[in-house]
Amino acid sequence: MNGAKVAAVPPKSERTKSRVLREALALASRVGFSGLTFGTLAEQAGISKSGLFAHFESKEDLQIQTLHVAEAMFVERVLRPAVKEPRGTPRLRRLFDGWMDWIHSGTVPRGDILTAAAFEFDDAPDGPMRAAVVEGHGKMHGTIERMARQAIEAGQFRKKLDPAQFAFEFLGIVHAHHHVRRLLRTDLHARRARAAFERLLESNAP
Repeated sequence: MNGAKVAAVPPKSERTKSRVLREALALASRVGFSGLTFGTLAEQAGISKSGLFAHFESKEDLQIQTLHVAEAMFVERVLRPAVKEPRGTPRLRRLFDGWMDWIHSGTVPRGDILTAAAFEFDDAPDGPMRAAVVEGHGKMHGTIERMARQAIEAGQFRKKLDPAQFAFEFLGIVHAHHHVRRLLRTDLHARRARAAFERLLESNAP
């Protein structure tokens, strides 16, 4: 065929699982991960509970795999565009702007489902799902720390800046915006969040 490569079509089972995970993500965006069960998903996706057991070992496995789908989408939509920017404050700005866009997006997942999961499981008993949420949070914290160190190396931040403290404050702004937007329904356009982020950058300039 003139040397053209034909893309392989995933097996039916993989296509079904991918569709089910998209449905699971949409459902979790509305009811939280705790509300994501075989029963609620079966009704949402139009598939039997026994059919779900063919793809997921347990409710926790379903929740964790759905969380990983959300994380992969975050990487694709927010993190990957940020790391294409020059190291330092341009990269941090793109990460913050992308995160605000992610929170305000009208597409699935609606809102910041990863921050919502952090709130949902912050005082939950130890278990696989909580461990997965904590691991994801730790990775994001480490990514922001690394970007802050790069800004120091580029001479854009003061040399004595504590990257861990910067990451803490960065995430604090994101979480505060998520809180007031979802619970209090204020700062819908992220004006206060953006002002706080600008002050964070300015306060750490050399």
